[in-house]
Amino acid sequence: MVRITMEDVAAAAGVSRALVSLAYRNAHGVSDTTRDRILAVGEDLGYVPNRVAARLASRETRSFGVFLQDLHNDLFADIHDGIRGVTDEHSRELVITVGALDGTHDLRSLATLQETRVAVIIAAGLTISDADALAQSKRTPMVAVARHIPGVDSVTSDNLHGGLLATEHLLELGHRSIAFLANPPSDGYLGRREGYEQAMHAAGLEPRTVPSTFSRLEVAATTVQLLDASDAPTAIFAHNDVGALGVLDALAARNLTPGVDVSVVGYDNSSVSSAPGTDLTTINLNGPMLGREGALMAIQRAIDPEAEPMLITHLPELISRGTTGAPRGV
Repeated sequence: MVRITMEDVAAAAGVSRALVSLAYRNAHGVSDTTRDRILAVGEDLGYVPNRVAARLASRETRSFGVFLQDLHNDLFADIHDGIRGVTDEHSRELVITVGALDGTHDLRSLATLQETRVAVIIAAGLTISDADALAQSKRTPMVAVARHIPGVDSVTSDNLHGGLLATEHLLELGHRSIAFLANPPSDGYLGRREGYEQAMHAAGLEPRTVPSTFSRLEVAATTVQLLDASDAPTAIFAHNDVGALGVLDALAARNLTPGVDVSVVGYDNSSVSSAPGTDLTTINLNGPMLGREGALMAIQRAIDPEAEPMLITHLPELISRGTTGAPRGV
């Protein structure tokens, strides 16, 4: 398939390449009649303008970059929807990159966004260190969503409070053997574990923190080991909803009923948590709201690059559903 270029449009329209470029950038110096004719010729030829190249050429900075850690996690789709609602309203284009579960693509993805000269990067789910994130924000202003990064604009939910809510819910139901499946340790994501451990200590119980990953399959395998142990927990608190789905997979494989044989709590209140057949008890951090506020903060940062770092922190809430109940015999 032959790629139609700007030179082809210029030749067909009988104008210079520079005039075609100005027309597609809606720049001054081109009459409405000429612009309409050039665009019509381009459409007839099937020309697709390179918006990234146009932005680089014009140093256009109305676009925002968006980094999302994982498209398999509905939380990031929820955050994206919140961002998109604001940027559409304010006529801002989005350039989107996706990371990897193990965090190995974070810096590469940020570099890709920086190369397109976006005005601000809205980053949801970064797993790089606080120091690295701060250094990246010096190159291109950044808004961290669902994580507080000191010195960087951040919109987040109080994860320590959420960890307390989840664990206290299970304690109030009568559970005393509660395991927490922890995400890989990294800056910005330790609050849920801290909340769990604080609540367990306050109840006079020993925490049972089990290292885990962001992979549903790997969480399921870890859960099977817990269930097969002689001291199997009566309740499991997973670090996010994807992990909780892995726990539910393991329970199904053992013909155990969530909320009856073993209680399960997730975190995020992603759209899948309320789906029929899942009915997951979880902590709601309100992804769409975080996305909206992250986009609004990015607009503020673009308007005032020299302003002091901004921070908005929300309190999450417990959403009690069918996967939690009193332990057997209580």
